[in-house]
Amino acid sequence: MEGLRNFSLVSGDASIAIYAIAVVTLLAALVPPNRRTAWAGGASLVVAAVVIFGLEVWPKPFPDSVPWMIYASGAAAVFIVFSAIAQKGRRLVLGLVAVVAVANAYLVSNLVYQQYPTAGSFYPVPVASSVSVEKFTTLRRAPLNDGREVAALVTVPAGPMRDAVAYVPPAYWRNHDLPVVVLMAGSPGSPMDWFTKGDAAEALDEYQAAHNGIAPVVISVDATGSETGNPACSDGPEYQVLTYLSEDIPQLIRDTFHVNEDQSTWTVGGLSYGGTCALQVVTNHPEAYGTFLDFSGEAEPNVGSHDKTVQQIFGGSEEDFHNANAATLLAKAQGTPTYRGIAGRFIAGEDDHMSTAALPHLNDLARAAGMDTTYDTVPGAHSYGVWRVAWRDSLDFVARRGGIG
Repeated sequence: MEGLRNFSLVSGDASIAIYAIAVVTLLAALVPPNRRTAWAGGASLVVAAVVIFGLEVWPKPFPDSVPWMIYASGAAAVFIVFSAIAQKGRRLVLGLVAVVAVANAYLVSNLVYQQYPTAGSFYPVPVASSVSVEKFTTLRRAPLNDGREVAALVTVPAGPMRDAVAYVPPAYWRNHDLPVVVLMAGSPGSPMDWFTKGDAAEALDEYQAAHNGIAPVVISVDATGSETGNPACSDGPEYQVLTYLSEDIPQLIRDTFHVNEDQSTWTVGGLSYGGTCALQVVTNHPEAYGTFLDFSGEAEPNVGSHDKTVQQIFGGSEEDFHNANAATLLAKAQGTPTYRGIAGRFIAGEDDHMSTAALPHLNDLARAAGMDTTYDTVPGAHSYGVWRVAWRDSLDFVARRGGIG
């Protein structure tokens, strides 16, 4: 059973098998060709064109382009579904093929973003005890699992945004001076993504087990407002995201947890959109956090293009955009003490062309503005395969910055 759980879904061999299944299922629907095959092909091309236009042209909800292999596998799966509907004589067989094709299309997406690296990732073994915030407030000691103290994974209402999720290490019940790490996921995404896909709890569990139960209190928060939202991490017309992350979330943390109240020991970080947001928060409100983590972030806040961002988020004002843009603020701060004492890490996947273009320049700006920052790459592209490694590699850094290393 353990061997099955460890079966890789993103290895080279898995990639070959997944793409081979995509080809075989497509051929099964294509042969023999007939008029219904042509109808299914035409209908699937229309669907693909609409989806591509929506994601790449308008409304283009995500700043990053979707890789072509996801479109290709998705279009093939749609074609097979339409073929199963159209060809009455083969409906049962093609229906089964369609189920395989749809599932396989998801596995193609997983090859790109690596949300689930192994079969066991779909059903992870919990390393922390999930509790409501009401139950958490009644606990007088760390939860036990088979006689071992474990962390608490606490769901915290965080209106007006979605619920936050906090990892509270065992040492919390005997040490009320632990630092805080605020994490953000990307778009699309949710606060729980750091724990279901990013292995945040597993990395923290290993860290606290090696440090007498001590680790930061880590809380993953909502910076988008919805699964596919993109408010550009700004105080815009719909959400006051910068204010929420720099004022409301710190107040929520102080009201809910007994932690080190010196916010210079706190870290704000995130992946993709969340990484862009972390830098934006710390440059706009350096008093809120002393450390940041920018994993695979962008050069600037982006809802599809610069012009669209300025119009949609900043009411058409380039001045307002630059007054909130991290790169502009860093450039203006050179020779001033604005960001003295702030440290951070920029980390990108080696094959992530967007982030490897943006982050070295931002690192140079940050260092010139007086921050203590580094830029590093790890193998991979714009995926959880990168972000899981970046998080584990950053734990010692954020712990030391929080005074517990």
